[in-house]
Amino acid sequence: MILEKESFRIKKITKADGVWNLYPKGKEVPIKLPVDSVYGELPPVRKWPWQCHDLTIKRVAGEYIVYAEMDGLVLFDLPEDKYPEEVKEAVHRIEKIESDYAAYQKQHADSIREQLQKLLPQLPKIDELEDEINKLPVCWRAYLKMRLPMQYESNEARQRLVLTLLLVQIANRIYTRHVDADEPLTVAFSSLEFSVCDRLSDLLDCGLADEFDNNPEQRNKRVFMFYNETKQELERVLPTLERTLCLYLVQQIHRMLSAYSSDYATLVLHRPRDLWGDTINTDSQAYRYLCKEMKLPLLSSLIIEKQFSPEDVEHFNFVF
Repeated sequence: MILEKESFRIKKITKADGVWNLYPKGKEVPIKLPVDSVYGELPPVRKWPWQCHDLTIKRVAGEYIVYAEMDGLVLFDLPEDKYPEEVKEAVHRIEKIESDYAAYQKQHADSIREQLQKLLPQLPKIDELEDEINKLPVCWRAYLKMRLPMQYESNEARQRLVLTLLLVQIANRIYTRHVDADEPLTVAFSSLEFSVCDRLSDLLDCGLADEFDNNPEQRNKRVFMFYNETKQELERVLPTLERTLCLYLVQQIHRMLSAYSSDYATLVLHRPRDLWGDTINTDSQAYRYLCKEMKLPLLSSLIIEKQFSPEDVEHFNFVF
């Protein structure tokens, strides 16, 4: 069961008809708390008339408030067995939907893992992975070099790294095809443009790929251009893929593109410069300076499932 948590600044409190009416700052509609549920009187802490009270509430089933806290003091915390019957029924429906979706996600992920196992032995052999990585721009290099040690773990781990490199090369070609990396404004706007890839990946999760493939009108829209372009690149670079795996790899490339475009914009726009606007350090030095702001190194997938934290990125010895 998911509890939806919200916080407010309360400017006014009134009591009427067995309900506390709490008026959030900037809003006209009050938050209503049953007097019978609240411990004591409100507000629990006295403040000057011009000061606001801090309220935190938690809801279930979208609306029903089961927890409230004001100024650091708990007003009430309702256990599930005390929910009204209609709320209990709504909670059980939501839990059933969540459980069914989690089972579907697991089944889908297991299917992708099986298909990856079949694909890995068919990948091209790359003898010098690090040499290929070093040909890429710095943000891609950082992402891959954090994962480079896995090439020594096992043959399968090396194949997974090879596949990741191939996907990165596809993503980099698509990016350079559409963006003039020497123009800071273009780089900044491209970060917004490629953010559509995250939305497109969510649409693919909703099973709309057939519509993308079979509807000519959709293909001409900008939002679907990246889908068609990515799919064609995959067909050119990799052996024939099962449809579900193909869609999954499209999604991974899109997420890479979205994160990379954001990271590269961060590198270009926020790196140290002198009084004349010229860069004062190398790309690698600038990346180390800005690494805490980067999104790409934090991405994980069913290809490489290891997850890195912001602290891992901050303390990684980036040698480019």
